[in-house]
Amino acid sequence: MKMKIVFVTFFTLLVVFAAAQESSNGLTCDQEKSLFAPCFDFLTKKTDAPATSCCQGLKQIISSASTKEEKQAACSCLKDAASKFLPNIDKDRANHICQTCKSSTDLGCQK
Repeated sequence: MKMKIVFVTFFTLLVVFAAAQESSNGLTCDQEKSLFAPCFDFLTKKTDAPATSCCQGLKQIISSASTKEEKQAACSCLKDAASKFLPNIDKDRANHICQTCKSSTDLGCQK
């Protein structure tokens, strides 16, 4: 009986661990907001250029969003964060931040 309980517990943990590994490819909205936060000064014209951490975070968000649905979710998340925390956002800077950061691709948020 003890052996059966140990096996069931081990199997359950294995399934939970495997599920966690699969979902870790994408980022949560909170993680995306955190990675995007260093861009706020640039987007509100407090700085002339985005910080290195802004571009690195943006590239990490883009690389984690591999499907159309993940890209749409990331766009929604970042647009929501911008509307809540950045009332004075420069829309031109926001629409071109991927180019400014020299990212070879973008999320397509301006579409």
